Amino acid sequence: MLPKPQRTADGLRLKNVAKALEKLSFVTVRRESNNPYIAFRAAYPVPCPITVDTDARKVIVPWVRNATGYKNTERLYKALKCGGWN
Repeated sequence: MLPKPQRTADGLRLKNVAKALEKLSFVTVRRESNNPYIAFRAAYPVPCPITVDTDARKVIVPWVRNATGYKNTERLYKALKCGGWN
């Protein structure tokens, strides 16, 4: 039996969130020992942990808005949900 995919607190797959963030300019995503993933952006001092306790709407979407200036939160959330940008 396959293990269940890890998901954020609001149900998004961690892999999809990481894939979508990696496609943004200047955003890098690393695997860490303390967190499954952590996102960084050059010249932005605050990293974004991506864990099973993370609520994407409350933590990741605002982080992307602040770090990149991207404003369309609904499109951003959809990209995090499906793992890519349409």
